[in-house]
Amino acid sequence: MDHPPQVAAPITSLLSWIALGVLAVGIVLAEVVTVETAGSLTSQYPEFAHLQGPLLVAAVAFGLCLEVVLAVTALLIGAIRSGRIFERWALRLVDALVVALATATVVVAAVLPAVPGPPALALAVLGATITGTAVVLVVLVLRSLLRHAVSMRLELDEVV
Repeated sequence: MDHPPQVAAPITSLLSWIALGVLAVGIVLAEVVTVETAGSLTSQYPEFAHLQGPLLVAAVAFGLCLEVVLAVTALLIGAIRSGRIFERWALRLVDALVVALATATVVVAAVLPAVPGPPALALAVLGATITGTAVVLVVLVLRSLLRHAVSMRLELDEVV
């Protein structure tokens, strides 16, 4: 069976995977720190103790969504590197990317009403919700471009 030629430079792929790995480690560390500090913050601010569980669950769920985004992105980089990005399974990866990004955005939006603190913090969460929505929409546009390229590639393969 013929293997498609490598499209992306190996160093570019390697650097991308390293960057994604560093980000993934950072997200895991942030989740651990969040879980560890939640108890001490509750003892410092007992008036917000009832929010500890829901906000902690939201923070961990958000982190898990970001980890899925990083993993799918790493797989897509591998597909680009191997020249297999124009295959149908790549569309399923992008679908998973959209679902993870949309879920993370919904988690942030769900937290918005429960955010204690100054109005600026609520505005930051609102801004994150708007940004997340914009990113999901951009990825959907890029997915439609990939879908079109995949169908063109399939047509070209049939002709050849």
